[in-house]
Amino acid sequence: MEVKLLLTFPVGIEDVVREEIREKIDSCIIEESPLDTPGKLIIQLPESKRNVVSSLRSVDSIMDYLGSFKVDKDKSALDKICQEILNIDFPEDFRNASSFRVTCDRRGKHDYTSMDVEKAVGQVLVDKYRLKVKLEGFEANVFIEIVEDACFVGLLREEYLRGRYFVFHHPAAIKPSIAYAMIKLADVKPGMTILDPMCGGGTILIEAALTLSDVKLYGFDISEYFLEGGVLNSEAMSLSDRIIFKKVDCRNLSKIVDFKVDRIITNPPYGTKPIFKINPRPLYLKCLIEMSKVLAKDGKIVIITIKPDCVKNALDKAGLKIEHERTVKHNDTNPEIIILTKNG
Repeated sequence: MEVKLLLTFPVGIEDVVREEIREKIDSCIIEESPLDTPGKLIIQLPESKRNVVSSLRSVDSIMDYLGSFKVDKDKSALDKICQEILNIDFPEDFRNASSFRVTCDRRGKHDYTSMDVEKAVGQVLVDKYRLKVKLEGFEANVFIEIVEDACFVGLLREEYLRGRYFVFHHPAAIKPSIAYAMIKLADVKPGMTILDPMCGGGTILIEAALTLSDVKLYGFDISEYFLEGGVLNSEAMSLSDRIIFKKVDCRNLSKIVDFKVDRIITNPPYGTKPIFKINPRPLYLKCLIEMSKVLAKDGKIVIITIKPDCVKNALDKAGLKIEHERTVKHNDTNPEIIILTKNG
């Protein structure tokens, strides 16, 4: 027996997602960007491999795929959604559940709310399957995702919930999926040394520790508070022995680091949040100069930022050049991932 799963991931890392699926599952991708919705794909795989999908690091969410269809943005969409739900043959484990809930995630402007959808769909399923609705302690979770005019229906399962290590929540942390993509784009080899000189809560380093075995990992930050958060997050994933955290100002990197670094992978402050009200241009210039000093001859810097001009304006003085760049979708922003190497 085979199952269909709907995977959601950040727009811009499609190639990374496809490669990870091939490496870990070897399943068949049957549709990319279903209903012309980027950042999603549908895969089909044997039931026996269902649990393997929870190991995917490049995806944000996974659900059993039950169906998808277009919807209007006015209130008539509620009738359309309910009719489509009636036409879906829900699996046996849902029909045998003692209770369920409906969760709706809606993005875009609509004349109805997520709660309107949850109530309408919940009533349809109660009438059809005679199940009890429970908002807490439920056995089955029906997930309705509406993105503009596209509606996706599925079941969320506990085994799909990835281990979350955000015991400490950094105010400017990137998604683990994007951190994983940056690591893969860095082309890390066994035995290499990886440094995040502005590590914050440690997302990039934790993803590296989860993904790579034979590497040395260092996390620096100017903030003692954020470093403590990084330690807490690494401890939550039993990885504290894999990562060395240290209080270091990136602008003084070459005075502290007495070894060459193979890969620098980092998410520097953008200077847009109240807690980080800084002028990013001089910060990026000084930090990139310092990174270049400690970077191995054939090393790479992978940086994500919504201020790409600040990176590009610093290249000549830092002795760096762009090897690759791409735009990704991160929540409501569109930062660029830029890969730098040394000149000459």
